[in-house]
Amino acid sequence: MEKKYIKGLDGLRALAVIMVIGYHLKLPFFKGGVLGVTVFFVISGFLITRLLLQELHENNKIDLKRFWVKRIRRIWPAMLFMVSVVIIVTAIFNRPLFTKASKDFVSVIFGFNNWYQIFNNMSYFDQGGAASPLLHCWSLAIETQFYLIFPLVIVLFSKLNEPDAKKKKHLMLVTLLLIIVSSLLMFILFDPTGDPTRIYYGLDTRAFSLLVGAMLAMIHFYYPRLRLSYQFSTIISIASLLGIFIMVAQVAGYEAFLYKGGYLLASVLTAFVIAGILKQKGWLTYIFSLPILEWIGKLSYSIYLWHYPLIILLTGGKKASVGMMILEVVLTFVMASFSYYIIETPIRYHLFSKVLQAMKEHTVFASNKTKKQFSIACLVVSLFVVSIVSVRFVPKESMSERMSIEAKVKEKKKKVVQPKTEVTNQETDEEILNRLNIFMVGDSVSLGAQSALQNVFPNGRFDCKESRQCQQGVEMIQNEINQNHWQGDAIIFALGTNGPISDELDQLQKLIKSNQHLFILTLHDPYVDWIDANNQKIKAICKKYKNIHLVDWDSYCTGHNEWLYSDETHIKPDGANEYANCVKQSVLEVYKKQQKSDKQNKKTQQVKEKQK
Repeated sequence: MEKKYIKGLDGLRALAVIMVIGYHLKLPFFKGGVLGVTVFFVISGFLITRLLLQELHENNKIDLKRFWVKRIRRIWPAMLFMVSVVIIVTAIFNRPLFTKASKDFVSVIFGFNNWYQIFNNMSYFDQGGAASPLLHCWSLAIETQFYLIFPLVIVLFSKLNEPDAKKKKHLMLVTLLLIIVSSLLMFILFDPTGDPTRIYYGLDTRAFSLLVGAMLAMIHFYYPRLRLSYQFSTIISIASLLGIFIMVAQVAGYEAFLYKGGYLLASVLTAFVIAGILKQKGWLTYIFSLPILEWIGKLSYSIYLWHYPLIILLTGGKKASVGMMILEVVLTFVMASFSYYIIETPIRYHLFSKVLQAMKEHTVFASNKTKKQFSIACLVVSLFVVSIVSVRFVPKESMSERMSIEAKVKEKKKKVVQPKTEVTNQETDEEILNRLNIFMVGDSVSLGAQSALQNVFPNGRFDCKESRQCQQGVEMIQNEINQNHWQGDAIIFALGTNGPISDELDQLQKLIKSNQHLFILTLHDPYVDWIDANNQKIKAICKKYKNIHLVDWDSYCTGHNEWLYSDETHIKPDGANEYANCVKQSVLEVYKKQQKSDKQNKKTQQVKEKQK
């Protein structure tokens, strides 16, 4: 019979949760910290399958009801406590976050948050401001769905009318096929020009990580003789661990590599690390069994639950100062410890059943222990009830927000065109702007300023659309030039908020002629990982080519949150005018220089002709 507790696995859990925290804190060597969730998936798949196989071996059957009740007791109490606190706190202190959390409430509680976010087009990578504090619960939903489905598969194969050896082989074969199908689905469905959220959240496209863990459990349980030697296993495990570290440090969570086999590779590497730990000897097991790592590992579920809401509540998910990061981590461990020791552990040891029994026997206050248990039960239930009431009855907008919206509507109605001053200069600028044949491609940010831009460039054409990716914009411009034979003066490119830029800017450079200009706007979104890298690429190509020019919207709007909505990305009506003005200034600067240069060249030519 296998040991129930595997020394070192808690340490691996600790490593996984540290990866995830590092990613959400935007630490420099954790840009691939999303792989921590993959590590969790593999560990969960391994442990759950191992548990089921042991029960089947010992009892010749699996008590599914008992299994699912245990999973509920393990997952829900801590989650209900976290969700309840988040709902109540945001209802009081942060109404926009409360609105987002309220929408997620039911899907989180009932374990389908991943599909809820998919069907509501809620991007994991581009949230449009501070994300929902319950966003991270998508992974719990995937695990919950796996716990519901995969035990049924094992039970089904256990009931087949064939020898045990064949049952085992067939179960392993089906598991392998499911791994292949799930991996291929991720590979095929991934679109580098689109948002990968559907693939990132889907049970069908993420199940392979859990199934890799399940396959390891089957090999370890059914075929102990196939286990690798200690020396070889140690070498493979160390190499695998290094591979995971390299991926976490070097591969960003939105990069195509992860969806083209990277997540599968990380899953297999994790399985090799677990295989090394299963030897239960050597320095790998020793390292992962260090008391600090074991303690963090035991708290890892609670840490995972609490770290993200606290980061969102304190900084909105933006990169924080060192002091704020320390505060976020400290509060995470405080709340996780409270949850683990006061909520989770007592409930796992049947707190509620003991309290109910004591109430029936009228002995609930007979001892300090039952008093404490009763208090904890009341706390959890009360918080949950209050959170439900909050979701149902608390208005999603605060009074100040309502007044602000009403004021904006009134202000918009009152707006009049201001009289022009400095007629001579404006006429010169106006002549330039009126004659320019401009084609602009943008996303939802520039969409908010489209009318203002049309006023500035009356001869321009603007095509801005929500969620547009860079490659889609390049293809539009290519189509406009090649098929519609556009031969205008300038192209304005305002994309990159919705995904990372790869070689799209180089493609653009090849499309424009030497006598045409390309204006590229920098991006402003403090919540999205790829913005800084995209802005660096934009600035680099603008320096490289004379006819590609920078429109530095990021610098222009920094410090002017009054122009932006609460997501600090999309622009308000007043911000739309400023956005158009930013573009206008950059365009005028280029064409005035060109005008001056043309005038100087004309004079030089006239002088040369006179000399002849």
